[in-house]
Amino acid sequence: MDIELAREVVRRAFRSSAELQALLPMLKQRCTEEEYKDYALGIAAAIDGIGVGLINKALAAHPGLAGEIESTLEKRERF
Repeated sequence: MDIELAREVVRRAFRSSAELQALLPMLKQRCTEEEYKDYALGIAAAIDGIGVGLINKALAAHPGLAGEIESTLEKRERF
């Protein structure tokens, strides 16, 4: 995987995780506490899976990308 593709994988992984996380307030308002906890655990597992399955692999292929991501996040709050 080249560095440009690794960057795109990380960007899309971050976006996907953010979209899932954005569901939590809506779920909390509209579900029972038990349903919310179940969905929250599912979302946490999905976000973890995105991290392990995509982000970690891209960073392993391009270790310098981690510093680039941190620097970009500090400046813009998004990658």
